[in-house]
Amino acid sequence: MGAILVIGILLFAFCKQVVDEEATVDGITYIGYRAVQVNRRITEEFKGVLTDEKVEKIIEKYDLPYYYAFDSGEISFYENFLNGFINDYLSDKYVQNWYSDYGDYGAEKNIYPIADSKLGTVREITGKEIILEYYEGWHTFFEIIHIGMISGSILILFSVSVIFVNERQTNMLQLIFTTKEGREKEVYAKIAAAMTVAVSVWAVILILDLLLCGIVYGLDGLGCYKGMVTGYFSMKQYSMIPLRSYIMKAIMLSFFGIVSLCAITICVSVNARNNLNAFTVALMCYVAPVAVSLIIDNEDGVVKILCFAPIYMVVHSVIDYIYNIWMLILVISILISIICAFRAYRKYSRQQVA
Repeated sequence: MGAILVIGILLFAFCKQVVDEEATVDGITYIGYRAVQVNRRITEEFKGVLTDEKVEKIIEKYDLPYYYAFDSGEISFYENFLNGFINDYLSDKYVQNWYSDYGDYGAEKNIYPIADSKLGTVREITGKEIILEYYEGWHTFFEIIHIGMISGSILILFSVSVIFVNERQTNMLQLIFTTKEGREKEVYAKIAAAMTVAVSVWAVILILDLLLCGIVYGLDGLGCYKGMVTGYFSMKQYSMIPLRSYIMKAIMLSFFGIVSLCAITICVSVNARNNLNAFTVALMCYVAPVAVSLIIDNEDGVVKILCFAPIYMVVHSVIDYIYNIWMLILVISILISIICAFRAYRKYSRQQVA
């Protein structure tokens, strides 16, 4: 039931992303899946190295987006992927008459050459050309993945927290520890089973998200920069990470975040008094780093070290915060996993049964 619920949350979040997609081409506005397909089709013509000539052709063919405000306060953006990209990175993006009673919103027609824009600055810093591809598949992938990983983490807490303590609560230890290899082999089997569950949850969420985005959006955009795809493009170093590198970092951090969560939960389960106590303590350990980070002063960068916590590691945007020390965070997470698993083994195998 928990697995079905997690998959349902993932599918719901993905469907919402698709439903919210819009694309306006030749005066016709497409919504949802149809909008995604239209954006994919029109981008194919201009795919590749971005040049000023391509920008001129895009504006000539699709113009800049038009904005319209309704009486309800909602604003419609009549744009597609191409002219939206130009409007974001190569225009002043100034919206006229923001408080106008007439409700007309029009962007300025000032288009900058690539060399005079932030894209040009990035090109100078990196020494590489700017690649234009339809990267919305990866944008949606990152929008969905942390929702799935947080949901999966809760499922792991429910599943793993009772794996050892339940035997004490049901008095099964008295039977297991009387067998020839019960005290030694059972602990290995339980740790292996818990890790298998945790890694399986991680893998299903990752693969399902990847498949959904690949089938609907396509997975173009690997030649782009992280900031372009996630929508927070700046001159910061973490914003200019090549997307391939960013994806690998995010996947590695989420994997070891899930593994460390499993190891910590196992350690809690061995020391708990009953099932409820095990889940409650494991949940407190899971959310405690968030509470601590809200209390302590971050001027000395202590909060960055707290990012080894599983609740942070499964959120890809944490890479922006720990960009310079992400390998240290990874090493700390691995050490914590090993220490917790070892302590669980020693505690369980040395238990005394009356």
